[in-house]
Amino acid sequence: MPDQAEHLRKSEPKIVSVLSGKGGVGKSVIAVNLALALKETGANVLLLDADVGFGSVEILLGFMAPKTLKDFFKSDMKIEDIVFSTKYGVDVLSFGIDMEDLLLFNLSDRRRFFDCFSRLLKKYDYLIVDFPPGYNENLDSFYLQSDFLILVTTPEPTSIINTYTLMKILSVKGVSPEEVFLVMNMAKNMREGRIAVDRLKRVIERFVGFTIKHSFVVKEDPVVHKSVVSQEPFVQHHRRSQPSFAIYGLREKILREPIRKENFLTKIRQMLGIG
Repeated sequence: MPDQAEHLRKSEPKIVSVLSGKGGVGKSVIAVNLALALKETGANVLLLDADVGFGSVEILLGFMAPKTLKDFFKSDMKIEDIVFSTKYGVDVLSFGIDMEDLLLFNLSDRRRFFDCFSRLLKKYDYLIVDFPPGYNENLDSFYLQSDFLILVTTPEPTSIINTYTLMKILSVKGVSPEEVFLVMNMAKNMREGRIAVDRLKRVIERFVGFTIKHSFVVKEDPVVHKSVVSQEPFVQHHRRSQPSFAIYGLREKILREPIRKENFLTKIRQMLGIG
C-alpha cells in the first residue's frame, strides 16, 4: 500500500485522543484497532496506554510491557528502552502511573521526561492516547491540544449521559466540533446505533450548542469478542467485518481532515511547569 502518511511527517505527530465518559464501553478496543488501521497506510504509530490499572492495550495486543514510564523515572534508562514494538508494527508506551502524577516529580525529572518524549515523538506520524475513562481537569492540555478527540460510547443510557456530560465540559473548555469524532460502540444493530447517535447529537446540539459532524456506529459482532479472547485485533484478521469497516471509515476521516494545531509540545511543556 502506498505511504499515504508521508506528507504528514513533521517534528510533531498528529495527536489522536480516545476518550469515554465511563469505563466498559470498548474504548481501548477502538484505540488499538485504529492504531493498526493507521499503520496500514504506512504511518509510524505510537500508542500511549494511559489507562493505568487495566492494561487493556497490552491484553488486546497480546503482550506484557516489560518496562513502563514508571521505570523511566526510577532509573536512568532511555525512553526508547520502555517502548514496546508489537508484531503489528505499532509501538506501545505504557505509562504505569497516572498521567497527572507527572506533575509530582521534581523539576529535573520533568525536564528529562519532556526532552526525551519530544525527541521520541519525532519518529512518529500519529500518537494515539488511550485515556482513562471520565474527565480529569489536570489533563486539559492533552485534551485541548489533540488534533482529534474520539468519544466512545454505547447506546446504554448511563453511557449516553456520561458522554453528554463529558462533551459539555470539553465544549466549555474550548474544543471545536471539527475535532470530535463520536463512536457509538456495541450497538445491537445499525438501526439502534443510528437512533442512539441521532438522539445524542440532538441533545448536545440543543443544550450545549455543539454540532458533532463525524459519527460512526460499531455493531456488536462475534469477531470483536473473538479478537479480545485471541488477543488479535479484528482489523488484522476480520477486515471485512462491520466493526472493521467502521474503523476504516474513522481512519479515512482522520487522514482527510485538515490539521490546524502545531504546538502540542509547547502546551505539554507548560503543563509540566518547565517553562
